[in-house]
Amino acid sequence: MKRQFILLIAAVVAWCSTASCGDNTPGGITVVVPAAWAGPLTEMVQLTPYAAFTVTVGAPSDAPASGVTIVLSADASITTAESYQLLAATDNARGQVVHASDVMGAQYGLAHALENLGFRFRHPRDTFVPWAPTLDAAAATFGVVHKPDMRVRGLHLHTLHPIEGYFASWEPGSENLEDFRRIVDWLVKNRGNLIQYPALDDIITDPARHAAWKTDTQARIALAHARGVKIGIGMQLFGSGNLQLAFDLSDDKTGTVPIATEVAARLPLITDGLPFDQYSLSFGEFFGVEPQRFVDSVNAVAADMRQRAPAAELHAVIHVGGTDRVDYMGQNLIYYFLVKFADPAIIPDIHTVMYYNLFEDAGGAYHQDNFFEARQYLTDRRCANQRAAYFPETAYWVSFDISLPQFLPLYVRNRWLDLQKLREALPSPCGKLDEQILFSSGWEWNYWLNDYTALRASYELPAHPVDLIAHAYGTDLGPQAAALVNDMADLQKANLMDKRLTAYFASRDLSADIGDQLGIVSQPDRITFPEMTKLTAPERAAFERDVLAHIDLYVEQLDAVAARLDRLGLTDSRWLAELRDGIAIDRVRGRFMTALYRTQIAYLDGGDATKSHTAALNALDEARKIVARRHRDLHDGRPRLRELGNNATFYLYGYLFMADTLCFWERELRQMELETGMFAGAAPSCLL
Repeated sequence: MKRQFILLIAAVVAWCSTASCGDNTPGGITVVVPAAWAGPLTEMVQLTPYAAFTVTVGAPSDAPASGVTIVLSADASITTAESYQLLAATDNARGQVVHASDVMGAQYGLAHALENLGFRFRHPRDTFVPWAPTLDAAAATFGVVHKPDMRVRGLHLHTLHPIEGYFASWEPGSENLEDFRRIVDWLVKNRGNLIQYPALDDIITDPARHAAWKTDTQARIALAHARGVKIGIGMQLFGSGNLQLAFDLSDDKTGTVPIATEVAARLPLITDGLPFDQYSLSFGEFFGVEPQRFVDSVNAVAADMRQRAPAAELHAVIHVGGTDRVDYMGQNLIYYFLVKFADPAIIPDIHTVMYYNLFEDAGGAYHQDNFFEARQYLTDRRCANQRAAYFPETAYWVSFDISLPQFLPLYVRNRWLDLQKLREALPSPCGKLDEQILFSSGWEWNYWLNDYTALRASYELPAHPVDLIAHAYGTDLGPQAAALVNDMADLQKANLMDKRLTAYFASRDLSADIGDQLGIVSQPDRITFPEMTKLTAPERAAFERDVLAHIDLYVEQLDAVAARLDRLGLTDSRWLAELRDGIAIDRVRGRFMTALYRTQIAYLDGGDATKSHTAALNALDEARKIVARRHRDLHDGRPRLRELGNNATFYLYGYLFMADTLCFWERELRQMELETGMFAGAAPSCLL
């Protein structure tokens, strides 16, 4: 006998019939699911914020003959895992039938069917819901069997930063567990199948904290597994390189404690009673150990892991770093590449940073002009038919993008470009890239778009990145806005990457300035305000010509993008406002930076700096208005993301705090004013 569950029925149902609602368009949606898949699919519907869903557990014949229907059906003829096919219902003009290979394919198919009705799963807490879901049969890809291009399509929530994923994955409480549930659901709806996050060190020294964390984590693992999603956790090997309060395995500073002893003491904290599918080993940044000790230590972890969690995979993060090089076994290589010489069962997660990719200029990030060595490592592994994952970023946070803030659809372009070009770089008989894990650091300020598009590209790679943006923008923002944002990404590639203007739109906190003194560079370097004082007049003129004039041109191009958006005449919404604010903050950022440098140049040249100084102050005031407007209407409006507050990370504030206060802008203003005698205090550190 069939069982019916009426879900999320609001007052709208009282006046919307099952056939239509509003302007003679469909209202209620009936989803028919097989009993074997009822749990995951019912939860998927429950977490879709639409007021008139009916879930029927039964056979396809249980679907009503009218109204909007989505019928799920197991289909043994679809032999590829996590695949599905959509068909139009033969007896219902508003119906869709999903044939799926398994429960993951069924969930992806249900998400696709809802997208055909106008839904867009943009943010874990903010789905775009059409007022009257209507099947667009002309746009639906009926009859196509959708198969994953990649076997592993993962999302790494960088919990070492106080982002949404930190609170959802690490902090206790039912609200945070519910957030984690929503993130898993959002991951599935966007075709992902793995979630991972780094552990923090607050569970090492406090047994009570560890016990509570373990209980919470068991619930999170069960929640992910119930949806068919694998889950992983990160750990750091050496405490000497632990700069962000990560959970580390070795803290011995005496050299007298065997690494195997340290590992045996700490690994049980994250393995016993915790059935993670994957463990990821990282090595910090900027600080290394002697190569043989590195290899021996990694092997010690692998040996212990094999005993404690034999069913789990062990991965290792292969970071970047142009000056972090070692000589070992007759090779000169990046320090993190030493994993090559360790246990061959370890799967390397080959990292790139910021929006840079494996094929183009890297702007000097981490002292590297490109990441071609990382690409070679990846392609060598796949051409030897050995496993390797690509581990790029969709946000960098720190003082680079969201926390500034900036809007950088360049991430969309470059994540697509990596996958497209890796297809060409991995010809037969090489194994194709079949694992990608996205390093995510927040979703506000349009950054949800980066994860949305990159996840979907790893399932089915379209011919052009604009196709990904157009899908995300659906019918409310539409293809014209998608083309505009794609063009903006191309402008950013031409200006931020090719002309190397990145460093003048990004910022620097105190740690970046200290790092310069130690020869440590992470994000691309720039001429700082103290360094400007050392330039000769001809050098200042060259800086004006080669940097500031190019920023002016780029800002003019962004002005044209903003005007173009206004001409589209789109309906006002949170999504449109966010897009408009993202473009606006980039434009103001460029004007602010050129005004600061021109103020200092005028001072050094003995001219009148008043006009440019006023322009900088006006730009800062405009930025405050943009940020205030955006932060009144965030997708996740809880104060913890933009306020000071205790947490287990190194940073005692939410990741939007610096953006909310425009600390980096204030720091740059004060630094320039210190050099020109306009200010006598201390510039804020924007670090703690």
